[in-house]
Amino acid sequence: MDKILYYNSMIEPKGGVLSAPVIVMLAIFLVLVIFMIILTFGLIDSIKNSTITLTNKELIIKSIFYGRKIPMENILIHDVKAINLYENQEYAVTYRTNGIRLPNISLGWMRLKSGQKALAFVTDKSNAVLIPTKDFVILFSMNNIEEFIGKITTIGK
Repeated sequence: MDKILYYNSMIEPKGGVLSAPVIVMLAIFLVLVIFMIILTFGLIDSIKNSTITLTNKELIIKSIFYGRKIPMENILIHDVKAINLYENQEYAVTYRTNGIRLPNISLGWMRLKSGQKALAFVTDKSNAVLIPTKDFVILFSMNNIEEFIGKITTIGK
């Protein structure tokens, strides 16, 4: 084996390895990652907390992006019904026009297999209510669907 006569390493860059542009880029990256994490958890939380409220004059849906107030005269009250989207394929969501569509979540504007425009708030396909309006249908997953149908039918009398 030969004897080493000289050994050296490269000179460190002036200003160090972590120069100002590198530090700025890392900071921006970290801010973006943190923002995306907060946004993701915020969306998931808001999907879980979508609500529906019934008054004598209107149906109020509160959700992060697609909440709205629908006057009772625009709702086809006698056609409101409970549906199972696994069994009633005509109401199955075929594609998203503006919203979020994941395997277990449909939130926003969708097109149904029947071609109808729908505002969907579906997190449980086996437990949803169909609320037809003059212009579109609303699909909303909820517990106590029969109680809701009873209340909205009472308003329509």
